[in-house]
Amino acid sequence: IRHIGGAVYMVTATIPHSRKKVVKSTRKAATKAHNRKYALKSLRQAVTRSHTRVFSGRPWKKIEHDLGIIGWVRALEVTYGWLFGWHPHLHTLLFTRHPLSKAQIDVLLQFLYGRWSDAVVAAGYRPPHSEHGLVISRGESAGDYISKICHQGLGHQGLAAEISQAGSKKGRLASRTVPQIIDDWGDYRRESDRLLLLEWLTGMRGARHLTWSKGFRTQYLPAEQPAQDSDPSTAEFVCQFTGQQT
Repeated sequence: IRHIGGAVYMVTATIPHSRKKVVKSTRKAATKAHNRKYALKSLRQAVTRSHTRVFSGRPWKKIEHDLGIIGWVRALEVTYGWLFGWHPHLHTLLFTRHPLSKAQIDVLLQFLYGRWSDAVVAAGYRPPHSEHGLVISRGESAGDYISKICHQGLGHQGLAAEISQAGSKKGRLASRTVPQIIDDWGDYRRESDRLLLLEWLTGMRGARHLTWSKGFRTQYLPAEQPAQDSDPSTAEFVCQFTGQQT
């Protein structure tokens, strides 16, 4: 895209940890609320359906035309925090025909946040934070994410590829990625980690980690290699659940 004078911007969108009802601040209360109402599957579906509402319809088509947006790719990421539980969030790369001015970025941000907030509220959650609920970044941060997608196959090579991305063990006190949970379960065999992994396997069944706007991938990127073409000898054993463990 940049070869033809275009630019790329990353939109990070999150959903509040609680619904419209205020959640108590204690860990015990938050954990109960999470187990009762905020299962991973329902959270994940709320996030992805809200994204669909934002990036579709006549209003989106208009701003897409006005700002020269030629396509997007969306990555679904999931972390787990000790206080609020599962936290699915989205990173969407927007590709434009030309770099956007600050005024155009402000217009885009206002449009996206308004649509995102409406969609999240319609799903039964509190409005996203006005500063952190939806953020647009540009430059190196977006470029780094593109490199991660292109070179490590985010969302297309399954669990093993996601683990290859998660070399960092930072931030465990606040939240962990699924690869970090797997790593911890392998090291410590904590029952709580095993249960989290089983919940992740159930809640993410059928989820699409990487989604492209219609026709964008086939127009600008090389064809994707079928999974069966990969060499099994290069696969790395990660972990295994037996019938007794599940």
